[in-house]
Amino acid sequence: MYFSRVEPQSTLMQYLSPSSLSGEPIVTPLDKKAIQLERKKLFAELELSGETTIEMNGRSFTKNDIIQYYEDLLKEDGLMYHSVVAEDPVLLVFLETAHIGRKENFLRNPVYTDEQFINWISPYFCHAFITYMNACFLDPDEDGLTALLKNRLLMTPADTEKGWQAVIKIVMGSISTIGEYYNATGMLMLSKVKDLMEFRYIRLIQLLPSDRFGPLKDKYALCILQASVYTFNKNRQTGNYVSTWLENAQLLAASEDVKAQIGKKREELEAVLIPQEGGPVAGGGAAAPAETSPWAVIKVIIFVLLLLARMATCRHW
Repeated sequence: MYFSRVEPQSTLMQYLSPSSLSGEPIVTPLDKKAIQLERKKLFAELELSGETTIEMNGRSFTKNDIIQYYEDLLKEDGLMYHSVVAEDPVLLVFLETAHIGRKENFLRNPVYTDEQFINWISPYFCHAFITYMNACFLDPDEDGLTALLKNRLLMTPADTEKGWQAVIKIVMGSISTIGEYYNATGMLMLSKVKDLMEFRYIRLIQLLPSDRFGPLKDKYALCILQASVYTFNKNRQTGNYVSTWLENAQLLAASEDVKAQIGKKREELEAVLIPQEGGPVAGGGAAAPAETSPWAVIKVIIFVLLLLARMATCRHW
């Protein structure tokens, strides 16, 4: 898959639960004295190891990072909010690993609408959101994207905008790649961009909220239209592929004008498309040879039988 990967915020914004840091199961509500003991234990282990950093969940923590983490954790709100996350296993996994299972939901906790809680969790959620979106588009995952979008996005307006801007950058990167294919003749092979016009990928863009992504959906659909026309004009044997891409583009388009424009082009294609017995080869190759039909085999057999009968008659005479 070819798109512009967007790097999330600093790894310091990746959520780390107290249990991941201590290696012990979370007991809620979190106890301040127990946390202080865990901090001393962790510092002692770091000193004994002779290392300057400790690795956790793919992140490196220095002693100063650990000090800062525990200072934030020991704040009253921090203790309470970490406890809230610990009680929601789906949210906890999403924040720490940027993963959510099919049909999984966050809890319907009233705290999730509290402004102070949103301000606290938003940077962590935004980091996981961007990481997750990268993964969804890298290996098209309709179920995964659907699962996330049906849940409440626990971000401030600023972080929500940051998250959606990251998705816009991914989609714009795909548009740019397709445009490079049909604008720079010979510079980019069809095989490098055709996945970006297949339904698995288009479906992800289709699922994005239309109030924000409507114009971008139209732009992407028109880009597919141009790539389809270019491909067909270059090789008429790609007609079946082009027909499918145009159908995907029409499904993706948000405005009726763009849908109609693509629909008209589909009608023009159908009018000139020569039926092929063999399927076209993606990337402009020759069509695959048509398989021998059963009727053709029968005709050959009949011809051979008649020929043998005639030869036998000739020998008799």
